[in-house]
Amino acid sequence: MNDQEFIENLKKEILNEAYNYYFDSLKKSLNGTDKSWLDSKELYNSLDDKQKERLKSFIRLVMIDTISSILGKLDNISSFSNQKGLFELRLNDKVISGDLQDIFLEQMENEN
Repeated sequence: MNDQEFIENLKKEILNEAYNYYFDSLKKSLNGTDKSWLDSKELYNSLDDKQKERLKSFIRLVMIDTISSILGKLDNISSFSNQKGLFELRLNDKVISGDLQDIFLEQMENEN
């Protein structure tokens, strides 16, 4: 797997599978007691269709920004205030970090 494939897999798992899972779950009956989950379901079901689409767009934006921020850390574009040293993401002894955030943002721009 190279850096491009890593980003494709990341997008698939988070922006497609996880995103769809959460919104599909809000439409289903929940058998749990997690207050945050129940409150989210109640909020979602109180919205009209246009508001639901706006919420979905906002959540997707938050997911994209979060992924981008994490990739920026892995690429050493930004660092934590207490960070000592640099990150290096490897797969099979090959470094795949360094351009992850750029690849991700470019792919997101091309999708829009």
